[in-house]
Amino acid sequence: MSVREIHTEISRPTRSQISALSRLPVAAIVDALGKTGTLSYCLKLQTPGLVLCGSAVTALGPDVTVRRAAIDLAQPGDIVVVAAGGSKERACFGGVTASHMQSRGITGVLVDGMVRDVAELRHIAFPTVARGTTPLNYGYPAGREDGAVNVPVDIDGVHITPGDVVVGDEDGTVIVPRDQVAAVIAKTQAAMSAEAEKWWARRGQSLGAVQQLADSGYTII
Repeated sequence: MSVREIHTEISRPTRSQISALSRLPVAAIVDALGKTGTLSYCLKLQTPGLVLCGSAVTALGPDVTVRRAAIDLAQPGDIVVVAAGGSKERACFGGVTASHMQSRGITGVLVDGMVRDVAELRHIAFPTVARGTTPLNYGYPAGREDGAVNVPVDIDGVHITPGDVVVGDEDGTVIVPRDQVAAVIAKTQAAMSAEAEKWWARRGQSLGAVQQLADSGYTII
């Protein structure tokens, strides 16, 4: 990661690709990615019933001015990813900022840290993934000397490049590399269709699991 850099241009998937990913379950996307790209279970959707999906615009560190620079550079349909280091001591995102982002067409936020004003976030239906909530926020500036915008960041061992797609639902959150978006959409859709056909064909039937276990050495009593 490069600190004290602000990159104004990033490469994004198409809006139709973002829309397609937003309609796919995170669990199915994870399968299509070969079980990669999944963020920790500790990062949870704080706004139940909503889906987080958009191109990542990254803000390195918890500082408010660095985050505002990322917001200024984000385009409608983007997600701001705040790589705040996973701190659980103080919040670095809240309702006022969410309302402003929403007014600019930004479709959600992923915070590697804590947020506050959750009732407001839910009221305005702003998709928010974070480690949790606390009413105590930072005194700013906070780590501004080590901040950056639109640089690659790592969260929970997952590498996030600006322009990658963040998809989050109540199962969890996954990062889809931008150069794999088209392939992941096609693979996920095909797998879901095949799975639905398989289970439709099996409806009401025995799965044969008892016999399979017996054949593998289980004692059936």
